[in-house]
Amino acid sequence: MIMDKQENKYDLFNLRGKSAIITGGGSGIGMQAVMAFARAGCRITIADIRSPEKVCLQIERKYGVEALPLEMDITIEDNVTKMIKSTLEKFEDIDILVNNVGGAIISDTLRTTLSDWHRIMDLNVTSMFLCCRAAGRHMIDKKYGKIINIASVYGLRGTDPRNYIPEENISAGNSRESLSFTSSKAAVINLTRDLAVNWARYNITVNSISPGAFITGTTKKIMDDHCIKKITERIPMGRWGGEDDLKGSFIFLASDASKYITGHDLVVDGGWTAWC
Repeated sequence: MIMDKQENKYDLFNLRGKSAIITGGGSGIGMQAVMAFARAGCRITIADIRSPEKVCLQIERKYGVEALPLEMDITIEDNVTKMIKSTLEKFEDIDILVNNVGGAIISDTLRTTLSDWHRIMDLNVTSMFLCCRAAGRHMIDKKYGKIINIASVYGLRGTDPRNYIPEENISAGNSRESLSFTSSKAAVINLTRDLAVNWARYNITVNSISPGAFITGTTKKIMDDHCIKKITERIPMGRWGGEDDLKGSFIFLASDASKYITGHDLVVDGGWTAWC
């Protein structure tokens, strides 16, 4: 009898047979979600602007799960409609949506163009709105759904320019900022809360994850030695996040283990935002 209770406890994290859409799942943080869900037995649609076919083949061979690769730009409404339709044709259901697509333009605010601003807002916020709205129609009809939006610790705090450029070199017109990124990620957090409040009646949970500093292909390209050193000094755990450090959070928020949690922003940052 004790063994049965133990086994039932771990069933809370079971995703076997579930169907998930992961945007931007071909690399970086999205790849962590793909690998975590695949290992848990979840069927997965990966929508990415770069071909996700290799990733789909990898998880099919390694974990024996079905995967659907969709190469597309999800800031375009027609593509999002196609993503939902293709997923339903393949898997007949959508249980989980992970909105991971996003990006940043690092520049001085005074040099940021209006087109750059709109580009990041469309990528980081509009794409999530389109995906939530499209998947939400199906989830509302079946009275069940799990939505996870990727935000950032920069949606919770202002950025310190000294992390990115030596203090003596900072001046108006010479800094490394991303006002569009921080503003968009704050919008993601409140988009999450508002959807959570409105869709709770349909048994849909909507939560966000705010990662701190994580090593990805993108961060490797834009972070120099100064930046890596300064940010590491700000993290109580003394290191950047690695390729396994978000997997548990994804499983938790996508499974029944979190069925009474909605409208929450889960910060995964090694303690960075815990400093006073």
